[in-house]
Amino acid sequence: MPAVKMSINPTMLAWAMEQAGVSEDQLASDLHLASELVRDWLRGDAQPSTGQLRAAAKELSRPTSLFFLPRPPVATVAPTAFRSPIGSAGQRTLSRNELDEIRKASRRQKIVYWAQQQLKLDTGLTLPPYDSDAEEVARAARRWLNWHVDDQVKATSKSAVTKALRAALEDRGLIVLQLSMGDDHCRGFSIAHRVVPVIAYNTKGHVAAARSFTILHELGHLIKNEQAVCEKPNDATERWCDEFAAAFLLPRRQLEAYVRLRVGRGRTRIEDDDLEAIRLISNRFKASYQCVALRLIKLGWANWKLYDLVRKPGTEIDSGFSREAQTTPVIRLREYGSTYARAVLIARQRGILSETDTRKYLDVNGEQLRHLERRLENVG
Repeated sequence: MPAVKMSINPTMLAWAMEQAGVSEDQLASDLHLASELVRDWLRGDAQPSTGQLRAAAKELSRPTSLFFLPRPPVATVAPTAFRSPIGSAGQRTLSRNELDEIRKASRRQKIVYWAQQQLKLDTGLTLPPYDSDAEEVARAARRWLNWHVDDQVKATSKSAVTKALRAALEDRGLIVLQLSMGDDHCRGFSIAHRVVPVIAYNTKGHVAAARSFTILHELGHLIKNEQAVCEKPNDATERWCDEFAAAFLLPRRQLEAYVRLRVGRGRTRIEDDDLEAIRLISNRFKASYQCVALRLIKLGWANWKLYDLVRKPGTEIDSGFSREAQTTPVIRLREYGSTYARAVLIARQRGILSETDTRKYLDVNGEQLRHLERRLENVG
């Protein structure tokens, strides 16, 4: 019996491939098919079987129903401020995984906004005002988040600072997502929105302290409200966001007092090869080595040679890892964050979302959903 052919819209297949950054040859290779067959699909000269369509939809991270639409949706991914992988600069083509993560983040943003509108929740969100002086904006952002440097210094680890920073932003209504895409992928991105802006940060291949810096860098993009085209970052904007993030974590007054007392023997000047000074400051303020070096250079206390030194692979390593059992509810809450999870769960409690849709949006089964709810209650 011949396989059933699916009469898809070739335009939708071409659009989905373009959005995913997948070429004809690449899709054919992923599906273990001849490239000419995929080209026939795109020309409308052939149609995929049911199994082939399902496989293609899975590879392109799209529902099979999308390929039968008459035309692509008007709105695609929102403009995204994008932080490139370590070591890359200038124009860069986004990978398939990065495009997929940006699309998923945008969908979660829409779900939260929809839920808040349906539930008529107070969703007023006002970010700190932008000023060309990154130092001043950092002070305003600390006040806005009720962030105290003394608490940052007393934190038990650099990971604890990242967790506290994420919680403070989620308390303000931002969606903060955690990704795991590999060290050759982006360090993070942000998607602006007047009610539920998104910050996403990549954990794979990046030390814990660098994650706090990335989160703040992306907050800088949202405050500056200057959305960069993903593959073509604005260098001036990137520098400002770096300066803002470093100033947030390393306020001048507290940093200067510590450097003079514990590091510089009464001086603030740090030598080009003084890795021990970087280590001490990093451990004190729970900031990454690169963040410390950038801040010292900005203040005129160090040269760029010090930054080149700390950027060498293996210079900074993580110490200590979470011993908590990595169950599905733990993983989902870590990935999605509390803002997204709470919005979905409240929508279910109020009868706006069905149990089935709730599980789908949180990617859990019934028992895991109950565990996630209890865990979220304990978070506060």
